[in-house]
Amino acid sequence: MADGFLEQLENSQIYKHATTKRIAALDVYVGENTLFNKVVYLKKGLLRGYYVTDSGEEKTVFFYWAGQSLAIPECIYGKKPSRQTLQALEDCELLEIDFDLIDELSRIDYAMMAIRAENAERLLLQPLNRLEGFVLDSPEIRYLNLINSQPEIFSRVKCKYIASYIGVTPVSLSRIRKRLLKKKN
Repeated sequence: MADGFLEQLENSQIYKHATTKRIAALDVYVGENTLFNKVVYLKKGLLRGYYVTDSGEEKTVFFYWAGQSLAIPECIYGKKPSRQTLQALEDCELLEIDFDLIDELSRIDYAMMAIRAENAERLLLQPLNRLEGFVLDSPEIRYLNLINSQPEIFSRVKCKYIASYIGVTPVSLSRIRKRLLKKKN
């Protein structure tokens, strides 16, 4: 699941500016209404990105796995506070880099500009792919896609978060799993 960001970083001048951060399981890493101006590489662990509705319900929209880079686009590009919360589901180790430094270096260093452009593309495609999945795929297909990409998810993530991620209730998730098990047998 590695996205190549760490290798790019290690081969650039910005790597010396990266800082390591550790977050304990269940701690909030980035809270709602936080201006989070960093690009992050998740070395170890698992993060959940979620929104809280007006009624107080949490809607899981992303899981970030070890080997992935992440950022909150509305913060780094729009300079707006995040509406998303990032929570560690497991103990995590991350590398953080201040986006302003990336921005500054990319203006004078072609290699850094290429890293920035490639990662901006990835940041923008990720939510687009999620949106397309919700528009075009059934909950069952979204479930199968998740299981195919992360087969160990049920041993690492609570069912209520998985259900929220694919846009169903925990009861509906249970029915989907039961129906697929019947098809398999």
